Amino acid sequence: MVGEGINPELIKRRMWLDYQKVSNDPANDRLECVHELMDELVDPNIDLERFLWNAANHISSQLAISQVTIGLRNPKDGLYRYEAMCGLEDSEWEAHKKLAYTKESFDTQEVYKFKEISKHTRLFLVEDNPYAVGEDNTYRKDLMVGDKRSTLEDTIEGDYLDTLVFGKNDELIGWIEIGGMKNGKFPDGQTLMTLELLAGVIGVAITLLGPKNG
Repeated sequence: MVGEGINPELIKRRMWLDYQKVSNDPANDRLECVHELMDELVDPNIDLERFLWNAANHISSQLAISQVTIGLRNPKDGLYRYEAMCGLEDSEWEAHKKLAYTKESFDTQEVYKFKEISKHTRLFLVEDNPYAVGEDNTYRKDLMVGDKRSTLEDTIEGDYLDTLVFGKNDELIGWIEIGGMKNGKFPDGQTLMTLELLAGVIGVAITLLGPKNG
């Protein structure tokens, strides 16, 4: 027999209140975004294309990110292409859809100079001109002219971050690209870690839903 002590109903009440407090925290929009995408994976009618477009929209709305694109490796030719987006103008998206990258494009900094934030996340600043020939129309150069940072947290047109999507044996199978937060600041560490978690969910989706998985 358990001896007398703390009333178990008080324990239940405390746990319930603690959960309610955390669940009502605005920061939990990050976790909600993950939950929503995972819920979609159990839908027997979902296909990869629709999942990726939904993912881009969820990431933009739930994480307050201005522009989101998602790219995948096509196993037929081994090239990486943009497949879904949210927040881009039509002309920008058309420019993105024309692009294709090799695996080496992600590994070299000869053109795409970046700061590695973690194994999964890379930061590209416009000052380093991280764009190749043919990518001029993927961002708004008219907004870039005269734009400058006032603080270390400020983003300007042309900045972006890539969150890499890995498959089996750490094979690069895709990436999430974001073009800054809606408040004009860089995403904080928690948001970046959420994006990395979402990249894991997308990796599972590619594996399960194919046929773009290799």
